[in-house]
This record gives sequence, C-alpha cells and structure tokens, in this order.
Amino acid sequence: MHKKTFDQLEATAQVTSGICPTCTEPSMFVSLTPEIFRCVTCGADYRQRINGKISYIPITSSKRIDIKVDV
Repeated sequence: MHKKTFDQLEATAQVTSGICPTCTEPSMFVSLTPEIFRCVTCGADYRQRINGKISYIPITSSKRIDIKVDV
C-alpha cells in the first residue's frame, strides 16, 4: 500500500462564520468538501444550502463523515 506524505496531499479548507443551529452560538464553520461544514464550537455537521441566503442544514448521523488520520 502506498502512503502519501503530507506534502503530497491536496486539501483545501474553507472557513466561514455564522450562527450554529445546534449550539446557537456565533461560530466558525470549517469544510474540507465543497458543501459539508462542521461547527468548530460543538462539532455538528451541516450541509450548506444557498437559496437567497446561506443556511446550514443538519446532517443525520447516518450521513456524517468522520475524518480519520493515521499518525
């Protein structure tokens, strides 16, 4: 199995701010995919929808993406 080093990984993070619907706190949302964001305050995952305004729709646990890193 070929392991990639961190220099070979191509990752782009997007950071945005807003009010988290779960913890109701002003927070930052971080995304490593174009449409799925995670609240840095409470860890809830959201799918971003843009329809005149940006809204964050909660993702159910069956659709949650866990990022695993081998150390």
